[in-house]
Amino acid sequence: MKRITRLPRKVYHYYYAKRVIFDAWKVRFKREQRLHILTIKRNYAQFFASPFKHKPSFLIGPTNSANQGTLWSKELSALGFLSQSLRITSESSNIWFASDLTLTRDEWIKFEKRQELADLVATSKDVVLFESLRPLFRLLNARDGRNQILEDFELLDLMGKKYGVVFHGSDIRDTEAHAKRSSFSPFHKESEELTKLQERTAANQALLPLLREKKIPIFVTTQDLLLDVPDAHWLPVTIDFERFHQVALESPIFPNPDEKLRVLFLPSRSWLKSAEVIEPVLLKLRDEGLISYHSYLGAGQSLEHSEVPAAMAQADLVIDQFLGVIGVFPIEALAAGRLVMSYVPAEAGEVPIINVTPETLESEIRRVAATRPHPRAGVEYAKQWHDGRESVLALAEVFGFKL
Repeated sequence: MKRITRLPRKVYHYYYAKRVIFDAWKVRFKREQRLHILTIKRNYAQFFASPFKHKPSFLIGPTNSANQGTLWSKELSALGFLSQSLRITSESSNIWFASDLTLTRDEWIKFEKRQELADLVATSKDVVLFESLRPLFRLLNARDGRNQILEDFELLDLMGKKYGVVFHGSDIRDTEAHAKRSSFSPFHKESEELTKLQERTAANQALLPLLREKKIPIFVTTQDLLLDVPDAHWLPVTIDFERFHQVALESPIFPNPDEKLRVLFLPSRSWLKSAEVIEPVLLKLRDEGLISYHSYLGAGQSLEHSEVPAAMAQADLVIDQFLGVIGVFPIEALAAGRLVMSYVPAEAGEVPIINVTPETLESEIRRVAATRPHPRAGVEYAKQWHDGRESVLALAEVFGFKL
């Protein structure tokens, strides 16, 4: 803007600031108006095509944590509620899980890509599930000190879309409360990892009052998180049941009575999964000749998720963690017909898992090695609660659609 030199400097700066604000408002108005029109066009098209049988369509992202977005989308789509998972990642490729839509961070920071996402929602989606309160669009890209996801909420309100928030665990867990509840919580010892985790969860916890005020549905994937967010809805984790159940059919446990007890311990994050407590016990029992155990904690020892079923097929007993979380890995092991050991707090409900603590882990492994008990109800539990059906039912109840 050409400066009017005869205006006093303070008046000029005031006028210039107002002009910048007005120009930004015009740009935002045009973007929002366009998305609003696209949404109206889609709604009319849907109504005239099928006025009484429309099933809502979902977008779930942007983390696809533990492949949950993809598995929920698969189950939703199988029932006619077309859904897509989205992952925005700093990695050039994802060796763990495949999302329906994937954007690198470098791609996403370009406004055109974020506009495309907003257009996708406006023209083809009815419900958006935000994972871990991570933003998807940020079309305004304001730097006013607010959490960036609030821009996305306002945009979806404008488009008349439904939306909710889902937490997976470390993104909302109150580590201080957890440490008070459990003497063997991994959150007693200070570390750089814990500090980063607490900073992240504190930012999300600070938004909970606003989510409640706006009546935005809140979901958690494991029941222990209901202690931290008691008004949340349980959205059960989903596994690829058929894939893991095939392990149970083809490779039953204890194939040779004279063989050592085969143990699998596969922590995703060593410090969080109490590896410093569990690993020494397993090494001790291996050195005694009681069990067969291969450590995956060394450099280059990690497994891709596609290799996990084969690893379970070579195990009789799967060890999980002392966090008190019944997550994806132990459920997959149950579906695979394995015996599973983990800490099972009362809030986790009735789960067919051998409940252990740091004090009882060794004795329980010795008991299993001596008695060779066969698992009971594990496969049935995994199928009943975690094959995807219960997750869709939870979404249907909250968002008010019929199966």
